[in-house]
This record gives sequence, C-alpha cells and structure tokens, in this order.
Amino acid sequence: MKTFILTLVFLAGSAVFAQEKEVVRTDKTVKISTYHDNGELAQSGHQFKGKNHGIWQSYDNQGNRITIGEYTNGKKTGTWLFWIDKQVVEVTYQDNLIAEVSYWEAGAKAVANN
Repeated sequence: MKTFILTLVFLAGSAVFAQEKEVVRTDKTVKISTYHDNGELAQSGHQFKGKNHGIWQSYDNQGNRITIGEYTNGKKTGTWLFWIDKQVVEVTYQDNLIAEVSYWEAGAKAVANN
C-alpha cells in the first residue's frame, strides 16, 4: 500500500513538468500556476521564501480536480485528497510523513488506515 501511495504522490507532483507556467508575485508569496498543453489549469498554489506554502491543487487535462492539499514551509501537512476514477484517497500527513490513509467510494468509507 505504501508503494501505491508513493506512486500516487509522485504522479501528482510530476504533473508540473513540461507545462506552461505563470508566476504572480504578491507582497509575501508567489502564486504559481501551471497549464496543460491544451490550456487547462494543471496545478496552482503559493510559495513563500521559495517553498510551497498553503493550499495546492492539481487538475487533469479536462479541468477536473485530482489533488488538493496543504503545504507549510515546503512540508505536506494535514489531510490531502486524491481523486482516482470514482474513488477518493484521503492521506493525512504528520511531520511531512504519511500518518494515515483512507479510501472513499460512492460517499462511504471503504478502507481505513495502513
């Protein structure tokens, strides 16, 4: 199961490569948006002092959200959600490590914890 989750995390993170990128600077953060070749938003979030910080979201090339989660100073924190087909994988991070994994299908919790 850890291999599955690591693969999932890798795929979500690799969605950024080889895409058009838009960078908007604010007073304290930098908003990063990357786009699929067809122009659909692929990923968006903020960086603070060069590290991912705040809510990050990823989308497939049809515009459907496939990942949402939060970074704190470059580390994954709290609960992340991954949409895979008709299933939602809920991954809870603690100290940047996977603490718990739950699978949801059709509105009901199917399997919990690893």
